[in-house]
Amino acid sequence: MAASDELRVLLNRYGLAELFDALNGAVIEDPTLTRDVDALFLKIENTPQYQKRFEGNKLREKRGLPVLSPTTYIQEEEAYREQLRRLGTTPGFYDTETDFARLIGGDVSPVEFGARIQDGYQAVRRSNPETIRQMKELYGVSEADLAEYFIDPERKRPQLDRMAIQRQAQAAQIAAQGRLQAGTALTAQQAEELATAGVDEATARQGFTAILEQQGLFQPQMRGEEVIGQEEQIAAAFGTSAAAAQRVATRRRRRQAEFEAGGQLAAGQTGVQGLRTAGQ
Repeated sequence: MAASDELRVLLNRYGLAELFDALNGAVIEDPTLTRDVDALFLKIENTPQYQKRFEGNKLREKRGLPVLSPTTYIQEEEAYREQLRRLGTTPGFYDTETDFARLIGGDVSPVEFGARIQDGYQAVRRSNPETIRQMKELYGVSEADLAEYFIDPERKRPQLDRMAIQRQAQAAQIAAQGRLQAGTALTAQQAEELATAGVDEATARQGFTAILEQQGLFQPQMRGEEVIGQEEQIAAAFGTSAAAAQRVATRRRRRQAEFEAGGQLAAGQTGVQGLRTAGQ
């Protein structure tokens, strides 16, 4: 293969085809340059095309990190792609030269990149679909936003800071359990208050299951009773309001006393079932 043809193949591989004319003369003078990529690119390293193609090196310079040779730079990109293939990410997800430039500029090794995909992107893909839906509904955060946050926190930080994403993720898990177990739609504020109170996904599942089972208790079925609304139900179930817990406990005792005395609840079996469940 002629030196010019070798050069064309090389530049296509490196995404620098537009520099063929600028380098062809040098290769004609010294054909061995096509076998020494780093020496070849020294002749064009100050061109705008080269600077754009190896943008990660500019980011490294700003951070005081040593720049990578073109050969090493391309090897890093190929290693990132291999991690993406190995972990089964969707083609087109975080695999552009610009994406890789951020990783290289941030000194993120391919091994660390793979670990972030494993811990973050894959975790998001395995998440309860309702949790992901709640993230979008409550916060406008898509699955891709979450995945990219784990892979590249710096890129997403203006939109999602680390503490916020952890709080929001926990709140979304709680809201998902509200939907799944009791058909309860929580606001972001309600879900975050429960998260702040230490409620996790398992506790949320138990609490909302109990709320569903006690619906008869929350509805008015005896003289003087009023509806115990959703906020009080939640506050009583998760112990975030002593007043709400007291109100539910008082109604439970009253219903229990009436039931044991042989009285009839106004709404029949629904109320009795709610009472029995609450007393178990």
